[in-house]
Amino acid sequence: MNTLRAALFFEADSSDQGLRWQAARWMEAGVLACLVILAAGLPFAGITFSREIGLLLGSAFWLARLVLTGKWDLVRTPLDLPLALFFAAGLLSLVTAVDPGYTLHELRGEMLKGILIYYLAVNNLRTESRAKVVLWALLAGTLVMDLYGVAHFFIQGGNLLRAEVQEAGLHRGSHELGTYLVQVGPYLMLGLFLIKRRAQRAALILFLVFHCLLAYATFTRVVIVALAVEVALVLFLAGVSWKMILTALALALLVMAVVLPRPILVLGDKEYEGAARLGKVGVLGLKGSRTDLWAKSLDYLKKHPFSGVGFGRRSWTKAFPEMKARHPNFWHGHNTFLNLAVELGLQGLAAFIFLLSRIFKELWPGRGREAFGRTSGPPGLLITAAWVMTCGYFLSNLTDDIYNNDAALLFWLLIGCAFSMKKFTLGSR
Repeated sequence: MNTLRAALFFEADSSDQGLRWQAARWMEAGVLACLVILAAGLPFAGITFSREIGLLLGSAFWLARLVLTGKWDLVRTPLDLPLALFFAAGLLSLVTAVDPGYTLHELRGEMLKGILIYYLAVNNLRTESRAKVVLWALLAGTLVMDLYGVAHFFIQGGNLLRAEVQEAGLHRGSHELGTYLVQVGPYLMLGLFLIKRRAQRAALILFLVFHCLLAYATFTRVVIVALAVEVALVLFLAGVSWKMILTALALALLVMAVVLPRPILVLGDKEYEGAARLGKVGVLGLKGSRTDLWAKSLDYLKKHPFSGVGFGRRSWTKAFPEMKARHPNFWHGHNTFLNLAVELGLQGLAAFIFLLSRIFKELWPGRGREAFGRTSGPPGLLITAAWVMTCGYFLSNLTDDIYNNDAALLFWLLIGCAFSMKKFTLGSR
């Protein structure tokens, strides 16, 4: 209760306790409430209005607070320049877009929303008490998703040994659910280093078991690989020998490659998977749908390296309608980096890689027992988990492109929270 009370209001100057300051404090509480709504509700497909409420009201409360206090204390961050370059590349893609109206819609609905939610979080989280509240909201939403998803999987007749039911839970699809689980996984894993009481650690371990079981129940191969890599990264940051980690990870990937109901070495369409097991592994790696899509993207980039087809995943099929006819279930290039290169040109991809490099550099949490990621409580957890999450999230997007909608908004919310903690609680160290 004390944490919530401390989180609700920022510290007003003692020299001015008038009505304007009181109103500003309530605006600050309103922003926090919106961040909580976003953290808990973004992945739930049935309540998509929560993102609109969180973004619009949160922005309105933030603006009102700035006006009431008269302090336009906007935070400068290491991502300002790369975000500006990335947005500029998006605007430039309007010139060569196959459908400028669609691209403009996606720039507003996808790119600008992500940037807005980042600055909303980085400017308004600020304190450890608020970080705890947002973290609890994130975990509460995840718990609901995990419990419902596991129960629904078995109620629908799901079998852990056969990929007949691919669980989607309360999300939009199994791939989207798997991506969400990858995004939240590091926060649960790192919580084991933060929690000291046995009962709470046991509860968190049980939570993690349900989380991983649900990830498996999506039968999304790259999600399982991404979670395994996130576990390896957490162990590496904890100080475990990298040789031991790589050995264990290699063995785990070997098991995944040939034993899982959907072995990771089989890269193609479902109709082949019943027969393409040990004796035919690799056949679909040459003729599968994704490799066909990737080849098309690379061929376009060779001919038009700096002329994007326009921001937005559906710009891909608008530019290559013949590919939609050949692969009806695939309507984009199924690789975030290739998609962005085709949509924005190589200059857009370069801006995005610059953006990711800044995230990895600035949020690097250190390694070992004395790293601030392990010694700084919830702020350190938010920073370390965001670093690991970025690795896992974009690894999972090498065979898909779920850098969009709620997944992209959640990514920017978590990155904004991490940079806010680094700026205001750890002194930018």
